[in-house]
Amino acid sequence: MSKREMILDALQELLYEGTAGTASVQDIATKAGIAKGGLYYYFKSKEEVLDALVERQYSNVIETCRTKLAAVDAPALEKIKLLLYFYRSTEVDRAIDVALHEPQNAAIHQKSMVFILRQLSPIVGEILQQGVEEKIFTCDQPEQIAEILLSPIIFLLDPGLFTWTDQEVQLKLKALAQMLEASLQAPINSFAFLYENWTQQKLK
Repeated sequence: MSKREMILDALQELLYEGTAGTASVQDIATKAGIAKGGLYYYFKSKEEVLDALVERQYSNVIETCRTKLAAVDAPALEKIKLLLYFYRSTEVDRAIDVALHEPQNAAIHQKSMVFILRQLSPIVGEILQQGVEEKIFTCDQPEQIAEILLSPIIFLLDPGLFTWTDQEVQLKLKALAQMLEASLQAPINSFAFLYENWTQQKLK
């Protein structure tokens, strides 16, 4: 195992222990069993270690979604529905997912959401562009609309940040669906899948 991976594993262990949020570079190096200078050979700061750990944890989720979607030949609306399903159902390290929602790990949790948003937005943007070509959407800025679509799903509905009832979540998703239909000039109820059967198909 490379020292870089050892450093990431060390931070992951600190995350499990609930001390990653307050850990110093020295703490991470000590946990990895290397000198502080050895850590700085791979990373300039603790922030860079956090970024790399988040990327390692969630890049597999994004790549799985991308691969599954690439194998599907379907209309744009169906692809958006499938992408959200793939994202919900792709397995992640549940212990890390739980740890990320602990208050002391708020900074790492925030980085994970930013990473997911940045990686998924271009994929959704391509689907929206497909919808334009299918003449079901009207959209001059597909990637920006993609960010608007994903932001509430990744951020507003995150159970570690907000506590909503199922009814409140459904109302928010219904509002999002109506906004998307209006902005994309899409058929009425074409985004109803965002809020239908919420209690049976909750997002992460």
